[in-house]
Amino acid sequence: MSIMNYQCNDDQVVSVSGDFDVNTVSDVKELFEELAVQDSNVVVDLSEVRFIDSSGIGALVFLYKRLVAQQQKMSLVGVSGQPKELLDILKISQTINVYITLNHYLADKSTVH
Repeated sequence: MSIMNYQCNDDQVVSVSGDFDVNTVSDVKELFEELAVQDSNVVVDLSEVRFIDSSGIGALVFLYKRLVAQQQKMSLVGVSGQPKELLDILKISQTINVYITLNHYLADKSTVH
């Protein structure tokens, strides 16, 4: 698994690639803890994730809950295949905004303001 974190406008973007599971979730733990206390919204790009398990879902929910407590938002982009199916089954995609691409997120965000 590889992780890239960068700023896009006022948002922090975390791009994850590879499996997001019990074996790799510790790779994002420190970053997610840092992002949870920053004063910015977070976009998690899962377009390069082909498999996610309950540990990966737990990490996303952890970050989401911490951001909401800080009055920040979290969105997911690029979710497809098995990760999308699992997010849909667990109804997480009804709570966390999911966009096809980062460009779709940015376009939606610009129409809201």
